[in-house]
Amino acid sequence: MQPDHRITEHSIYTYSKQSVVAALTIALLVAPISAAWAEANPGPDQIHSATPTQFGIGAASVLLSIPYGAAKVTYAALGGIVGGFTYLFSAGDKEAAKAVWTPSLNGTYVLTPDHLKGDKPIQFMGRAEGDDVGQQARSRQPIHLVVIDTR
Repeated sequence: MQPDHRITEHSIYTYSKQSVVAALTIALLVAPISAAWAEANPGPDQIHSATPTQFGIGAASVLLSIPYGAAKVTYAALGGIVGGFTYLFSAGDKEAAKAVWTPSLNGTYVLTPDHLKGDKPIQFMGRAEGDDVGQQARSRQPIHLVVIDTR
């Protein structure tokens, strides 16, 4: 007797749910690795001179963009839905909905070689258009305090 291999609605739902969980898991595991890799590599003046290095960074950006993009699109879709419910349950308060929509819908969807080299920040959670993107990069600089004894 042959086993029954029918495709049911339940099996499709289970497969799609497993795919989303797998994509998010891969994206969360790869994100710290790619960030550390980008920080450990030489500066842009040394990278632009080597064609094999450019090819490697281009290939890495394509390969890393697949799980990262899947995770970002999933996050954006869920943020869009939650923002819609926020708008609905807040009696049409557009600012409350924007507080959910802005971080989920804005941001980086595709990782480019500039992201991997550290020339551009990766923003999984987006910012409003008026926010200064460079502020995040500048905030990593050490703060030097000068204490003067006035006694």
